[in-house]
Amino acid sequence: MTRLTALVALLAVLAACTGGDDPEPPEQADQVGAVDEPADGRSGGTLRLGLSVAPTTIDPRFVEDAEGELVVGAVFEPLVRLDPQQRVVPGAAEEWETDDDGQTWTFHLREATFHDGTEVHAEDVARTFHRIADGTAEPPSFLAYLLEPVEGIEQAQADGEPLAGVEVVDERTLRLHLDRPEPGFVRTLAHPSLVPVPRAAEDDPEGFGRQPVGNGPFSVAEPVEPGGFIRLARHEEHRDDPRLDAVVLQVYAEDSDREQQWQDLLEEQLHVAEVPVERIDEAVDRFGRSADGYRGPGLLAGITSTVYLYGFDLTAEPYDDPDVRRAVSLSIDRERLADEVFDGARRAADAIVPPPVPGSQPGVCEHCRHDPDGARALLEESGAELEELTLTYNQGDTHTAIAERMAADIEDALDVQVALDGLELRGFLEAVRGGEASVFRLGLDPHAPDPGAYLHPLLHSSAIGIENLTRYDVEEIDDLLDEARLSEDEAAVELWQQAEQRALDDVAVVPLLNYRHNRVVADGVRDLYWSPFGRLDLARVWLDEDS
Repeated sequence: MTRLTALVALLAVLAACTGGDDPEPPEQADQVGAVDEPADGRSGGTLRLGLSVAPTTIDPRFVEDAEGELVVGAVFEPLVRLDPQQRVVPGAAEEWETDDDGQTWTFHLREATFHDGTEVHAEDVARTFHRIADGTAEPPSFLAYLLEPVEGIEQAQADGEPLAGVEVVDERTLRLHLDRPEPGFVRTLAHPSLVPVPRAAEDDPEGFGRQPVGNGPFSVAEPVEPGGFIRLARHEEHRDDPRLDAVVLQVYAEDSDREQQWQDLLEEQLHVAEVPVERIDEAVDRFGRSADGYRGPGLLAGITSTVYLYGFDLTAEPYDDPDVRRAVSLSIDRERLADEVFDGARRAADAIVPPPVPGSQPGVCEHCRHDPDGARALLEESGAELEELTLTYNQGDTHTAIAERMAADIEDALDVQVALDGLELRGFLEAVRGGEASVFRLGLDPHAPDPGAYLHPLLHSSAIGIENLTRYDVEEIDDLLDEARLSEDEAAVELWQQAEQRALDDVAVVPLLNYRHNRVVADGVRDLYWSPFGRLDLARVWLDEDS
């Protein structure tokens, strides 16, 4: 892997802050079949949805947060999409083929138009790929890591040359040449940023960023002002034929505790709202609980794709000793952390790869249990001198509360003094990347449905100093991850599972928490399915007449 990622997935989670029974991840069955089809095939009306923060951008070239992906996912359509079971299904491309080893991919685009009526051509997809790969652009995209396997990516990053591996065969045929076989690469192409964009994206990038013209089921109805609401209008020409007339995304930038969202939900000013942690029980009483944690109506409390971890500088004493790392991990009471800090709104993590990801291994982390006596014995047996430990994290009430709870557990179990070092985000990243932090917070949410999206950046030696901030360097792990990238699905999963088990045996990182959706969907909202990976297919959603 070339060093292209610039901490994109990590940054998104490091900047983020945020009960009851634990919904299982979606089963391998249709999760989004219509509850009760509207009589005329569509219901009309406007869905009103609350967001705690505004998208940082709605230009696909730069989108890197969940809010931005939500908008871009409605306004644009990539070559392929992922269904609720994370299977690849047609999107802007109606069919595709690859050579036997997965090194060359050919996509055949369906007949379609942008919202302005112009036809979608293969060159419009190529335009996006070149824009994202261009490392000389001002500003550059931080999503070039998505195109890392494509031929010419290093040259595009270095001097802005068009990607050599992107070939426009004709108006509706696009061919991608990779620098190595990668059978799973087609899943990457479902990312919301890898979409066709019209020439206006280059001719007027500022205007396009405020009101992008896409090829998806909804259009941006009016230019978006920073921090303002976003109105999406039904695009009648789209093949999905959206049932809603419009979607309004209401931003609650000054409502950090989500109380205003909650009140607006109760007053029927919103159909979907994020729920304050302390309101979860009340939300269940008023609205009920989602059947699977991901589908409305009711409280959506399904586990998401985000994992909250801590890491060590594995090159620094005494944390180069796996027994010391294991002792620290065993001293932390994750269940108490989830219950006391989050009132059950998060889940104690027991693996690196979260449960919703196909191929995950819940419970594989042996040292993720709470065993203070075992932790103390391990530390004593190691002979390591550990009198003081510093937890380094980026500032924020949530991160501070987590660190304080961890510190109390570690001090009680290991009889060491724990200091807290909360830094602003830039200073935090500089400290961790510069080797100035020994025990530090990590976060990862690649929004991708395969274990490799978690394990490769965290563990592969080629990512040391980029996302592999612990400096974990094990040849066997590199070999397993490299082989997995060249393997078909089942074989790849087995290799990823071996790599995860080995890395956890080494205590390469310490998983702590999994996130939950914690949103309420009001009665009368039908076919709303919010995937564990943050994807929401607004084209399928419809409203009862009384909603």
